Amino acid sequence: MVTEILELLETVAITVSGFLIKKYVFLEPDMEAKKQRIYYYASFFLICIVALAVGKDAATIAALFMIALNTCLGRKKHRLWGLVLMIPFMGIINGLFVPILLVPPYLLELQERETQICQFAVYGILTVPIILFYVKGKNWRSWFQENMQHRSLQRSERYLLWAVGILMLFFSREVAKQLAGDGENALAAAEAYRHSLSSFIGISSIAAFIMTITIIALIMQGNKRSFYHERVSGMQSGMITFMAEVVENRDDNTGGHIRRTAEYVESIAKELKKQGKYSDILTEQYLSNMVVAAPLHDIGKIHIPDIVLNKPGRLTEEEFEVMKTHTTAGEELLAHAKTELGESEYLNMAVEMAAYHHEWWNGKGYPHGISGEEIPLCARIMAVADVFDALTSKRCYKDAMPLEKAYAIIREEAGTHFDPAVVEAFFALTADVEEEGEA
Repeated sequence: MVTEILELLETVAITVSGFLIKKYVFLEPDMEAKKQRIYYYASFFLICIVALAVGKDAATIAALFMIALNTCLGRKKHRLWGLVLMIPFMGIINGLFVPILLVPPYLLELQERETQICQFAVYGILTVPIILFYVKGKNWRSWFQENMQHRSLQRSERYLLWAVGILMLFFSREVAKQLAGDGENALAAAEAYRHSLSSFIGISSIAAFIMTITIIALIMQGNKRSFYHERVSGMQSGMITFMAEVVENRDDNTGGHIRRTAEYVESIAKELKKQGKYSDILTEQYLSNMVVAAPLHDIGKIHIPDIVLNKPGRLTEEEFEVMKTHTTAGEELLAHAKTELGESEYLNMAVEMAAYHHEWWNGKGYPHGISGEEIPLCARIMAVADVFDALTSKRCYKDAMPLEKAYAIIREEAGTHFDPAVVEAFFALTADVEEEGEA
């Protein structure tokens, strides 16, 4: 009876730890809260029945299957990949339980009765933090559910978990083999061999346990750091947009311009990536930096006199030359910000967008007169977004242009003013919007 209870406790421990590792270490999403709760109850009921009716090994397989199925059901895509995750899952669970359940009785040469008492004590000790986690950790779990469930592991974290999981699988298998082999040959084994084997198992078990706990702690700490990094980045992005809007408010003509152009830039860049254009440049980081940098493209207008910036009629040639200096002024302002704040990828991109968003594909733009792919891609995308918004927005010197006429101008200037690939992506987006509108 005692053996059956211990086997049931081991199965429950594997199940609980598996569900916790799935959610809080691998960051695999749960199902909807009510369904997830029912799934937990059903899983534990099924696993206990299997453990009592068939045995520990079958119950362990059932537990891993239920965790894997839960992982698949919680995902919105790549669901079958949840089954593959069972490989590192099993290794990490073994890395936690083999050292504390199997090794101490072996090293201390405990008898069966003493071994059972030791294992009951281990399960009792493990139960305390789990109860505290669910009783006292409600606020932390709520914070996690709200702020962390949208995250996924970084590639380096995934590789680390897989490496540790597979390593722990080999370790636990080897330890079990050594223990079984030593038990069969205990009487014939030399004392020196036993001591060397004990040292090997003791050191490797301690190392495995510490490694597993350390990796879990590091990843959970990394999750928290990533959350706060995202929050700080969001605050920085908000401050950048706010500062850009302060500059924009000097210009009575361009209300909402920086937000609209930032949205256009993001949509065009994603469409280019979807089409496989400039895929070597359009990384996720590049896209993220571009969205943050886009509101700063007209920051140089802070140096343009109000009499020019808000003139209700067409600018004279001299006034237009003054207006053109907003590109170089923005470049200088942001370059100075880089020297004060340090190197930053989004500031580098902001410099490029401010300096080059009025350059033309054929080299007839300003201020530097560069052409083609000499113009940074972010500035070529901004050029289309900037002109389209200028055409379709009401200004003090003109009314908003009808969409069809604005589309015609953008299409006509592909290959002269604009990068043809960017224009193609832009019209792919407008076609999608029109189809959605018709539907």
